[in-house]
Amino acid sequence: MSFWTKYSSKLPKERGKKLFHHMTTIMFMVGAVVGAFVYIFPEFIIHIYAPGLWILAEGQIIRELAIQQLKIMTPCIVLAGPVGLGFGYMSAEGNNILPSISPAFSSSLLIVSCLVYTFTRRLNASFSGGTLVSVGVSLGLLIQWIIQVIVHGRSWSDIIPDSLINILTSGDVFEFFSLLLPATVSSGLAQIASLTDLCFASPIPGAAAGLSYAYLMVMAPLGALSTIIILPLVPTFSKLVKTSSWESLVDNLICAVLLCMVIILPIFSTIRILAKPIIHVLLERFAFDSSAGALVSTLFLAYSYGAPFFIVRDLLVTVFYALGDGKGPFLVSAAAIALNAVLDWLSVSRFNLGAQGLALSTSFTAAISVVLLFHLLQRKLPGLPNYGAMIYPTILLLSCCITSNLSTSAGYILMGKLGSFPFLSRNCLMKELLSVSLASAIGVIGFFAPVFLLHLFGVELVRDLFRILIKQQSLRPVVKFFDP
Repeated sequence: MSFWTKYSSKLPKERGKKLFHHMTTIMFMVGAVVGAFVYIFPEFIIHIYAPGLWILAEGQIIRELAIQQLKIMTPCIVLAGPVGLGFGYMSAEGNNILPSISPAFSSSLLIVSCLVYTFTRRLNASFSGGTLVSVGVSLGLLIQWIIQVIVHGRSWSDIIPDSLINILTSGDVFEFFSLLLPATVSSGLAQIASLTDLCFASPIPGAAAGLSYAYLMVMAPLGALSTIIILPLVPTFSKLVKTSSWESLVDNLICAVLLCMVIILPIFSTIRILAKPIIHVLLERFAFDSSAGALVSTLFLAYSYGAPFFIVRDLLVTVFYALGDGKGPFLVSAAAIALNAVLDWLSVSRFNLGAQGLALSTSFTAAISVVLLFHLLQRKLPGLPNYGAMIYPTILLLSCCITSNLSTSAGYILMGKLGSFPFLSRNCLMKELLSVSLASAIGVIGFFAPVFLLHLFGVELVRDLFRILIKQQSLRPVVKFFDP
């Protein structure tokens, strides 16, 4: 979706609309072919992706469930490309509301399917939990597609042109595809790395499920932040490149990074401390017991170290695309994926680090990719701060994180003593929710307290965030943050 927004912003409106129609047709055709192959040969795909299911004692049950889920979710393969293009087209047209809330449709149906399974399980119904989850995901994507058809209206009647040859010989289509593969590898580094982790996790009992839970907990706030901040910045970066406003481009990039950091860091600083009670409240149901919660909490901690690098990497890649350079991010991402695979193999086969080693490998490769991308961008974009200039803000942000961790821990311990009150001692869930909520609030305050007490960039960043979300204007950077 974001790649389409970056690319189409450079085209005239009519050419962009025509390219959208052509690409939707191609995506449908490719999705239909791939979907048919997956539906016919699901066992072959599962064997390639998760060979450990043929080794584990309980692998047969998991293998059969995975094959069934893969067949049910085949429509997602057909619709994923067109839905992504459709929301990218809306964003390029200035409609960011529906693309921002679109993931809620799939998430809502996924939650509904879990609730249905919970209630039917009590009635001893024969519904499979895995089947219901797969149906929920497929229906969620189908609803997104239906909403797009309604929003676009009559323009969908032009999606299938008169001649397929005109599509395949189109210069815009050829250029788009020549950039799509590198962009897919570059933008999907985190997802590809996670899939690599899951592949190596198949021989480890329970590791695949634990990694999936932990990865989703990390990527949920990152995905929301990327949609809210990074996606609206794409047209801004492109306009600044067209006008050769290099100083403004650097300033906007600096402020965007700061905005992401002051949103992401307090969230993860508090969740790191409260991971176990949060997982206990949200996830420990039926077969998901305390041992599973302990595993997911350690994996979340390992993944969370890479969270700031994931979001900064997306920002840097966006600037590379605005500059018309897709080769640099592609090469860096390809090298990072290869390194992640090597580290995963070493973690499992040589060092016996288990699932935690797989998660740490992904975080480490994300950090390495950010360093490499920043080094390459310094050569292309004059005015970027050097490594020395970033020492002061890095130390300050780390200090804020430490303050937040200490505040959250102290707050949670203090709230634990409230169990002596009769109205809380009778309701353990209410006590846990109250403890987590108040400790999180204390942790967030602890993060921002040094910022506001030292009169740094807190108020300005809040105003800049408002400008991004509401007014869709260029950021006014707080570059003095880099001057200690």
